[in-house]
Amino acid sequence: MFEMLLQELTLIMAQVHDSLMRLNDGFELRLGDKDLHFIIMALAGMVLFFVVHAVFRRLAKWSITAVSFIYVFTVMTVLGFAVEIGQRISGTGEMDFGDVVAGLYGVLAFFAVYTAYRLLVMAVHALMKKCRKPNPKK
Repeated sequence: MFEMLLQELTLIMAQVHDSLMRLNDGFELRLGDKDLHFIIMALAGMVLFFVVHAVFRRLAKWSITAVSFIYVFTVMTVLGFAVEIGQRISGTGEMDFGDVVAGLYGVLAFFAVYTAYRLLVMAVHALMKKCRKPNPKK
C-alpha cells in the first residue's frame, strides 16, 4: 500500500511538472529549469512549512513523541532514498524502491514495539499510583 501511494505521488508530481512546463512555454516566460525549481520549491516549501507548523504546534500540546516520530520517519524516508541512490551511483547494489519500503516498515514496526512498551509502563505506573492511594472511606 505504501509503495502504491509513493508511486501515485510520483505520477502526480510528473503531471504537475509537465503542466508547469506547458504554462512556461505557453506564456513564453523563458524560465529555465533551475528558475522553475527555485520558484516552485520555494512556494511549496512555504506552504508546507505553514501546514506542518500548525500541525506540529497542535501535536506538541498533545504529545512531543508524535512530533519526534514524524521527524524521524521523514528523515528515515530521505535516508532510505539516499542509500538507494548511493547504491545506484556507486554500483554497490541494486537501486530498489522495495528496499526503501522495507526499511520504513522496519521503522514502523520498531516504533510500534516502543509505543507498546511505553503504554505498558504508563499503565503499570497508573495502577501502582492507584493502589498506593489511601482509601478515605475506611
